[in-house]
Amino acid sequence: MGSEPRPEREQAATPDATRRLVDERTAYDRDYDRIVFSSEFRCLHDKTQVFPLSTSDYTRTRLTHSIEASCVGRSLGQQAGLGLREQGVDLEPARMGTIVAAACLAHDIGNPPFGHSGEAAIQHWVEQRLAPPGTGSSSPFRTEAEWKDLRDFEGNAQGFRILNRLQSRERRGGLRYTAATLGAMSKYPRPSVLPGSREPAKGIVSEKKFGYFQDDRELAELAWRELGLREREPGVFCRHPLAFLVEAADDICYAVIDLEDSAKLGLLPMQQACELLESLLPDTPRSRPSRHLETRMAQARAMAIGELIPACVSAFLEHAAALEAGTLETSLKSLRPQVKKKLGAITDLTRRYGYESERVLQIESAGFKTLGGLLEMFACAVVAEAPNREEKKLRQLMPLECFQRPEFAAADEEAPPERDEAIRRLSPYQRLLCVTDYISGLSDSRAVELFQRLSGIKLPT
Repeated sequence: MGSEPRPEREQAATPDATRRLVDERTAYDRDYDRIVFSSEFRCLHDKTQVFPLSTSDYTRTRLTHSIEASCVGRSLGQQAGLGLREQGVDLEPARMGTIVAAACLAHDIGNPPFGHSGEAAIQHWVEQRLAPPGTGSSSPFRTEAEWKDLRDFEGNAQGFRILNRLQSRERRGGLRYTAATLGAMSKYPRPSVLPGSREPAKGIVSEKKFGYFQDDRELAELAWRELGLREREPGVFCRHPLAFLVEAADDICYAVIDLEDSAKLGLLPMQQACELLESLLPDTPRSRPSRHLETRMAQARAMAIGELIPACVSAFLEHAAALEAGTLETSLKSLRPQVKKKLGAITDLTRRYGYESERVLQIESAGFKTLGGLLEMFACAVVAEAPNREEKKLRQLMPLECFQRPEFAAADEEAPPERDEAIRRLSPYQRLLCVTDYISGLSDSRAVELFQRLSGIKLPT
């Protein structure tokens, strides 16, 4: 269920004796460290988890959510590894825990500003402003898949792109994470358009969304074939078994932690939130809950997570053979109907009082206009074959590295291209991806500030 090779293997020098003594990290430890030290991961500190631009020091961001999911993921991976070893599978549980932890760290790294609302803003702008190919209107896309990559813009696909293209852009494969880590973080290993343009099949969890853009298809298929994932149709793969554990870690934190944040912000009664979390616990005698509601909430959250982890691990172990064969296509929580029902009740309450609260909806609406406005400016400037004066200035605001590609790296070292030349050698579809790379990489606050400045609402001081 794990694989050491990297899709683009690097030729490392043989370490000397001293190096071997001080660096006993596995390839998976290196993956974990590379994610932690990446600028894209740090940017998550100012990206929405549930509550955009929160002024509370307590409220979680995408960064803290990812760290917490990684902790839960490590426990899931290690416990599942111990269970598999007891079943006679030759593996190291600690390594399995590290793979899942690293994948959890990276699972939201591709999210644009304002979270899922930001994804919707990009999708809406593309649908309104860019025509699909073959409709009689001028289109920047050559294929339906290129258009749907952006019309259905997906943070999961952007995350794969960040790890494999946008970090260390000058070389193919980016930072070259192990195939196992890439497989574990890829919950949806399929393109935006399924073979025959068919609709995603109901009940197949890996087809719910898509996991790579056409621009990154070659590397995605290389990684997943190297892992031995079953290819149901050309370019459409079954999940890596560890992706189910990553999904479970996200589901646990998404439900339990978002409920806690909503209660802490006063959007729903703390008493009700505590009771919902305590409903996840077994009906066995336990110590009397604290009278202090915040302490009770912390205790309930910890105990709820402590119950959910073994429930998901047991589901994983029961169905390990089917997961390995790629014949099971449902989430681990769905294999435990009572767990799914209780988590659903928690999520419904959080949605009603948290996700759909007036302040959240107001800021998400503003985020829609912010991202749509930035796309209007930068996309038009980058796609233009003969940019006007304003468009030239907008091009200059985008870092030159946005337009770097590994196939041009050798030539660029000898003669770095001018910005317009770097843009000219890209297809219109690739140029638009450069724009979504840039905009989705902004933090919430930076996106708002940039839009205000470029719109003349707020000028630099």
